[in-house]
Parts: sequence; structure tokens; C-alpha cells
Amino acid sequence: MLKQVADRIQNSVRNTDLATRSGGEEFMILMPNTGLKQAMDVAERMRVTIGSTPFTISARNGKLSCTISVGVAEIDKTADTHAELLKRADAALYRAKHEGRNRVIAA
Repeated sequence: MLKQVADRIQNSVRNTDLATRSGGEEFMILMPNTGLKQAMDVAERMRVTIGSTPFTISARNGKLSCTISVGVAEIDKTADTHAELLKRADAALYRAKHEGRNRVIAA
């Protein structure tokens, strides 16, 4: 299932973006030269894409539905370190999970 999620994420981003698995069930997408609104639009498109089509698990077990929660953060080039940016994105992700899952939240 993680492979299929990764494929759907990869198909939702631009060639200039870098989508990686950051551990467990979490993925990270670095989107250079992208404002917060555009990143939120991409995240929402991924959320809908992943949630709208069930995943094929096996011929025996059939299909399984899945949703994602997404945290989005835009770097403040004058003040942020990479660690601070990741911390804000992670906080937004956990807020999305806490507020009911299957949603996109900006830091």
C-alpha cells in the first residue's frame, strides 16, 4: 500500500519537486519556488486523489480505502532553518490528524 501511495504522490507533483518517504507512513515533499497557496492546492489534490480511489491490496483481499492528513509549511527565507521548517510542517500534520484526519492544514 505504501508503494501505491508513493506512486500517487509522485504523480501529483511537478518534475522539480522532490517526494520522499521520511519514515513509517510519512512522506515529505520539497517544492522549490512554491508559495503556500500553490503548495496547499497540490496537497489538496493529493488528498483527493489518494482518498477517492481504493488501493488494490491483493487478489484475495481486494481493495482498501485510505485517506491522508497533510501538514504544509512555507519557508521564511530570512528566519527559518531547515529544522524549523520541518518542525512547523510536522506540527501542522499533527494538527490535521488531531482535527479529524483526511485534511490539509498550513503551518
